[in-house]
Amino acid sequence: MQKYAYIIVLALIASAVYFTSCERIPKEMMDTIMPDAEQVEPPEPEPEPTETPEEMVETPTETEPPEEMEPMSEVELADQPVDVLIYTGAAWWITQEYAATVAERTKSRLDSAGLQSEITESAFAVQDWMLQTTANGAVNVLIVYGVLPDTIYAAGNQQNDGSIAENWIETLDGDTILNQSDYLGWSSSGGSQESHGDLDYGSNTYGALRNLMDNPNIVIDVSLLQIPMLITEDSRELVPSLLAHESDRPIPLDQLQGEWFAEKVFASDTGNAQATQADPVIVRDGNRGRLAIARQAQVDRPTGEVAAEMIINYLLAK
Repeated sequence: MQKYAYIIVLALIASAVYFTSCERIPKEMMDTIMPDAEQVEPPEPEPEPTETPEEMVETPTETEPPEEMEPMSEVELADQPVDVLIYTGAAWWITQEYAATVAERTKSRLDSAGLQSEITESAFAVQDWMLQTTANGAVNVLIVYGVLPDTIYAAGNQQNDGSIAENWIETLDGDTILNQSDYLGWSSSGGSQESHGDLDYGSNTYGALRNLMDNPNIVIDVSLLQIPMLITEDSRELVPSLLAHESDRPIPLDQLQGEWFAEKVFASDTGNAQATQADPVIVRDGNRGRLAIARQAQVDRPTGEVAAEMIINYLLAK
């Protein structure tokens, strides 16, 4: 009997263990499948796509980069429609500063008359403009103050014939070089490219005027100073601001040769066109170009108005 009792006890213990295991397994399985809400961490959001779908991509339109606008240099002024160019890069018998003041006065009068004018200190701008306006069918005027840029007439008379300046006044345009202050062409803005604007005094002496006029004999007597100039009837009509004055470098009208003649005499030693010396005066090579002077004097300096009136009322008169 004890044997059977022992077997029964073992059977009961085994049964209890079995039922206990059956209750625990489902709970552990459920814990694995359905964890507690408090222990569940929210899933990390998926990163947004970094690429736009192909149909949404906007292809940028290729455009040409804007052109950079460079400031206009003095050399480029030759591209402008300029009737009168005033060179102030060098001067003689007056300072460069005074030449600039006179130039501004002249330009102001020209502008008020509807003429296109520019002022430049660049000898290269003078060269470019003169090349552009050679034989262009219009009258153009270059104003200088006792100094002829060597870019249009080689310093030291190195190009006696065929210079840019000479070719410019030998067309049928009637172009005019108008000089004020010292002897026309006596001095040059000479030297190297870096020294343009520096005065090369006396490098041309008598040669420039002679070569421009193809007259080997013309001489302005530099020993005669302060020659009284009386205004003419033409001056009263065309250059009303001109008064009687003294000139140190008047043009000797009795030395004109070839087809050169005194086209307009505004003041002379006699007060009329039948004179030996004249200043201001315009002389012309037949029906070609002109040379003009306005107060080639050291004391009676140019004022700007006289040159402007010569241009407005005669040279470029409509």
